[in-house]
Amino acid sequence: MEPDRKDIDVSSLRINREKPVNRRNLLRLFIIIFLILFVITLTIVWSPNFIPFFRPVVSTARVAIISNSQASTVLTSSGYVVARNKAEISPKSVGRIAWINLEEGQKVKKGELVAKLENLELQAHRDQIVSNLENAKRELTRQKQLFVKGITTKQALDDAKTKVEVLMAQLRNAEELIRNTFIYSPINGVVTVKKAFLGETVTPQGFGGAGSAGATFAVIVDLDSLEVETDINEQYLDKLVTGMPTEVILDSYPDHPYEATLRKIVPTADRQKGTVTVKVEFLNKDERILPEMACRLNFLNPEIYDSKSKRSIIVVPNSSLINHNGAMGVFLFENTRVRFQPVITGEAFDSQIEISRGLVGGEEVVVEAETFGLKNADRVRLKEEE
Repeated sequence: MEPDRKDIDVSSLRINREKPVNRRNLLRLFIIIFLILFVITLTIVWSPNFIPFFRPVVSTARVAIISNSQASTVLTSSGYVVARNKAEISPKSVGRIAWINLEEGQKVKKGELVAKLENLELQAHRDQIVSNLENAKRELTRQKQLFVKGITTKQALDDAKTKVEVLMAQLRNAEELIRNTFIYSPINGVVTVKKAFLGETVTPQGFGGAGSAGATFAVIVDLDSLEVETDINEQYLDKLVTGMPTEVILDSYPDHPYEATLRKIVPTADRQKGTVTVKVEFLNKDERILPEMACRLNFLNPEIYDSKSKRSIIVVPNSSLINHNGAMGVFLFENTRVRFQPVITGEAFDSQIEISRGLVGGEEVVVEAETFGLKNADRVRLKEEE
């Protein structure tokens, strides 16, 4: 028996109570995690739009209902109503207005007296010439009688004739000056501008006077000659042809379009602006059309436009059409999903196409649908929602 060893430290002796690692449970945990990841991967691969982040981001357009004229439009522009025939009233001589019958908006007729200048001095001068002419004519008669009797000379007779002729020329000039004080309307129309008033001095056009009314003291416009002028960029001229139907929409009456026709393409260009002036003639004018009104013009394709047709047309962007499982149609956006809708198409209008059956207007369709590989009932996100 060994002797007792008092140097041994028994405090360091402990019983290990920890259980050994269960490798089977650990393997089970790894398998569960793997299966979860596998299912998530399959979900993303086979149904990516199940998760909002992976849904296709699409753009949509509203199905439009347009008129026949809108569908036929090949070019739009803005312009102004102008008068092809107007007159700027100006006197033929300097004078002060003694009487005037002109007001803005007043209708006048061709040849109607609209103003008169002071002419008392001219009338007095004419009366003096008339008196002198009568005396000269009596003297000429006396000289003729004396010449027949051989009492006077041929020179005295010729002098008498010359005096009569001079006075007659002076009388014609005086009467012309008096006639020039009466101002008449040169055309039928409406007064649109009035610059002169009773008592003001007016001057002829091109005359260097200092009259307060200037050379033009009124403007008369022939409302029957109203048309529209617009400037077209040179690069779009190939879309226009004389006589093509045009729709004019006044800014003041946007719900009342006017039928018109392209009357003239002015054969010169503005090199500074790169434009050509085009004149459009109204076909159905009324009293609402006034000079200088702003308007919008729609130049229409004569092969498509029908002025007698009042039907509306349903159109969608060309890029919204797609061949899906052998059927032509569009993808409608409804809430967060898309639904394929078969359609029957009609006429094509540049970037749009008519839908003759399948849509009623107002729906939202996915544009450029072919780029997304969509299927019926797929979930999508709108581009503006990003």
